[in-house]
Amino acid sequence: MDNPDIIVVDDDPMVGQLSRDLLTDDGWKVMLIDDSRAAFPAIKQHMPKMVISDIMMPGITGLDICKLIKTDPATKKIKVIIVSGKSYEVEKQRAFQLGADYFLQKPYNVETFSKTVRSIMEGAATSQAPTPPSLAPKEEENIPPNPVKPDEIVLTVYGLRGLPSKLTETPSKFGRQTMCLSIETDKNIFIFDAGTGIVDLGKDIVSRKRYYKEIWLFMSHFHLDNAIGLPYFEPIHDPRFIIHIAGPNDPEKSLKEIIRSNFYSSFSPIRSAPKAKVDLYQVFEDSYEILPDFKISTMYANHPTSTLIYFINVRGLKIAYAPDSEIWGDATALQDYDERLSKFSQGSDIFIHDCHYNDSDYEKMAKRGHSSVSIAAEFAAKNGIKNFMLYNINPDYSDEQIDKMLEAAKAAAAKENPQTQCLLPHEKKEYIFKVSRI
Repeated sequence: MDNPDIIVVDDDPMVGQLSRDLLTDDGWKVMLIDDSRAAFPAIKQHMPKMVISDIMMPGITGLDICKLIKTDPATKKIKVIIVSGKSYEVEKQRAFQLGADYFLQKPYNVETFSKTVRSIMEGAATSQAPTPPSLAPKEEENIPPNPVKPDEIVLTVYGLRGLPSKLTETPSKFGRQTMCLSIETDKNIFIFDAGTGIVDLGKDIVSRKRYYKEIWLFMSHFHLDNAIGLPYFEPIHDPRFIIHIAGPNDPEKSLKEIIRSNFYSSFSPIRSAPKAKVDLYQVFEDSYEILPDFKISTMYANHPTSTLIYFINVRGLKIAYAPDSEIWGDATALQDYDERLSKFSQGSDIFIHDCHYNDSDYEKMAKRGHSSVSIAAEFAAKNGIKNFMLYNINPDYSDEQIDKMLEAAKAAAAKENPQTQCLLPHEKKEYIFKVSRI
C-alpha cells in the first residue's frame, strides 16, 4: 500500500483486523502489520501520520516501537497511540515517558474508536500525559519555629552502614540503615545520599520535626547502598515540597535516567510519580555556589563507577564527605589519588570518610574501592582534620568489631596529630557546630 495514513501494529489478528476495518470505514488508508519486528522499517518506509500499536507482542513491544519512533528525527512527529489490555498506571506512565500521544485501553469501545483516533489525529483530543506537579497553595500552618539557631549547623547521621548481602535481625547500637546524613541551618537542609536512612529523615521532614519546604539532595553515586531509599523519601510524594537532586552522570546511565527508573519504570518499587517539584542538576568535578552561604566543590573518588566526593562550605564550616573512597596509603608516581584528596580536604572541620574494613580484612580486600579504618584515620590526622568521622561501616561487623575499629582509628590518628578527634556516630546522632550568624 502506498502512503497509508495509519499503520496498525497488532499480533492479534482479530483485534488488528477490527481496528483496520473500523478506520478504513471512517475514510483512512490503513496498513496492518502483525509482526512487530517488521513495524519500524515499514514506518520509516511509508511515513504514516499515525501508528497504533499494542504493547504485548513477540519480537519487540509496542513501547519499544514508540521509543524508536519518538527518538528518530525522521519519525518523531508521527503520532503514536498505545493500545493495551495492560491498564496499569505505571504502563501508562511509561508510554507517555517514551513519547506516546495517547493510551487506549483494551477492549476499546468499537462505536467511539474511530472518533477517538480522528480527534487525536486532528489534535482535538486532550492529552492524557501526566502534567508536571504544581505546588499546593501555601497552607496556613501553625509550625513551631525551627529549633536550629542562626549560629548553629546541625549534622545528623541517619545511616552509616553498607548494604549487607544477607539481611540480619541482630540488633546494633550503631543501627543498620545505609548511608544518609543531613546538614541543617536555620534556613535550609542539605541531604547527602539516599540510603535507607533517608526514609526516617523524610518522615521527620513531613511530620514537621524538620522545618523545611525546599530540600537539596546530593548523591555521591548510585550504588544500592547510597540510593535504595530514594523512592521511599516521603517529601518527594508531597506537593508541598521542592526537591533539588544533584549527582554525577555515569556512562551506563544518566542522572535523569536513574531518577526516572526510580519512579516511572515498571521496575520501580513504588510505582508512583513524584508529586513534589523535582529539579535535577548534573554535577562534574568543579566548584558550585548553591546558595550565598552554601558552596560545594567536587572531585571523583577512587571507587568503581562515577562517584563524587563533596567538599562543603556552609557558613564557614568545612565538611568533606567521601562515603565511598579508597585511600591507598602508598602513593607513587603512578598513583596520585591520595595527594589529590589531601589537597581537596586539607583543613576540614569534619572529614566523613569510608571506613568499610578493619585493618585485617583490608589486607585481603585492598584495591576494591573501600578504605581501611587505620589508613583513613592516619590520612585525616596528617592533613590537619579536626574531626574524623568513620562512615560506610561494614554491615557484617558486630558492635564489638566496630568498637575496636574506633580504637584503631584513635591510635592511628594519635601518631600523626593528637588534635584530630575520631567520631563514630550511631543513627539519629546529632552534631551541633557553632558558626558566625548570617
